[in-house]
Amino acid sequence: MRIRRGWDIHFDTERYLAQVGGNLPRLLARPDVRADWEAALADARALVEPAAVWEVFPIREFRHERVILADGTRIGGGPVVTVVAGATELAVGVCTAGAAVSRRISEYQRNGHRLRAMFLDDLGSWAVDQVRQQLCRAIEADAVGRGRRASASLSPGESEWSVGDQAVIFSLLDARPIGVTLNESLVMSPIKSLSLIIGIGPGPLGVEGASNCDFCTIRERCAQRRLRLA
Repeated sequence: MRIRRGWDIHFDTERYLAQVGGNLPRLLARPDVRADWEAALADARALVEPAAVWEVFPIREFRHERVILADGTRIGGGPVVTVVAGATELAVGVCTAGAAVSRRISEYQRNGHRLRAMFLDDLGSWAVDQVRQQLCRAIEADAVGRGRRASASLSPGESEWSVGDQAVIFSLLDARPIGVTLNESLVMSPIKSLSLIIGIGPGPLGVEGASNCDFCTIRERCAQRRLRLA
């Protein structure tokens, strides 16, 4: 099992404003709104603790809409088999922006700082997405270094792949070393965390060069997708 901390996270105000759009650029001219934004931005830069854990598992076979790993674990549904078709290995990962930023969001919400909480919530989501992108590139680079190829990544619940497979991912990986756990409702804690899979194989795979956004059911209205495409 591989663990990495200290991913390179950047928050750019102009990029954020350009993609969120709407009335926000005009609202930030108001001193009270600007103060909330600056406070949230300072919190994000100080509190985000990006980390990821991942491992690569051999695949035994594909059966209908499921991937069967060498130990018999079944995972999949939705677009999973289509995306990782041809893979001989499955990379499974969990990444997070850390607990501190989630605690500060909750603190702001309790104290009635709703706008500040909203800004920080968005920045926390942006941070964990940056960890995801860098983790995917690291997994792909490792695959290429072994003469293999990597598929697009997928996450349970982001597409037609059931969130129920969160339990399968957490049975394969111990995410506690990076501070991430899964509760009985299949919700990760801290909330600014996500899980993913990537297929790895020696030849062409089902879907390569795409992002998880291409399979997401809310892609047309997702602010994080707009930030990623900027």
